Amino acid sequence: MEDDELTFLEDQLAGTELLACETCGDDTLHAHTEVLEVYPMTTELLMQCTCCQTERTWIDWTPPKPKAQSN
Repeated sequence: MEDDELTFLEDQLAGTELLACETCGDDTLHAHTEVLEVYPMTTELLMQCTCCQTERTWIDWTPPKPKAQSN
């Protein structure tokens, strides 16, 4: 596997979470599809199940990175 292919796959995997899916009835891999809201301590994301394609919201408790300031 080429380095750029590996980097691409690592980036794709970093954008997923193992979450409970009510449609599938199991924990499945969900991909980040959209940022819904950024709060001071959390980020609300729209997630899509990679098995059945249903969507759900998810709260990422990793504090958002501060925006860069321009001078």
